[in-house]
Amino acid sequence: MKRADLTGQRFGRWTALQYADTTIYGKGKWLCQCDCGTIRAVFTENLKSGKTQSCGCWNSEQAKKHCKDMAKHNLHKTPIYRVWCGMKARCQTHTAHNYKNYGGRGIKVCEEWQKFEPFYEWAMANGYQKGLTLDRIDVNGNYEPSNCRWATWKTQANNKRNTKGAI
Repeated sequence: MKRADLTGQRFGRWTALQYADTTIYGKGKWLCQCDCGTIRAVFTENLKSGKTQSCGCWNSEQAKKHCKDMAKHNLHKTPIYRVWCGMKARCQTHTAHNYKNYGGRGIKVCEEWQKFEPFYEWAMANGYQKGLTLDRIDVNGNYEPSNCRWATWKTQANNKRNTKGAI
């Protein structure tokens, strides 16, 4: 079986330069250059599947941005901040353990709530209390002000796809 020539193709921030080698397990690697300049051998399957998007520079940039954002509101150690992070992770992070039930089904976080401050303002104006959970009224709908409420664990447990007959 002839391998595909990936030379010059882009995969996230990687550009494939040349075929590197085949491991003892038969997995191919490509020598790739990241947009930041880092050169590294990357498994072919990780490039094609999107499992790797960069050498790690993107994560570093995001972490720096995140820290800068945290300095603005100083709420990053609060329960409500963890709720917001969890909501975003399950909808936007492919590696999150519950992504398949949220982002993997097409559930999104509205543009307004991509930043913490608007979410926090909505939460405070709509009954947030420590111990309540963020619940989507329509279990197939997105995380947005018109489809969310603060609920007890019991209310949320009764508002699941398997208890409502939703698919």
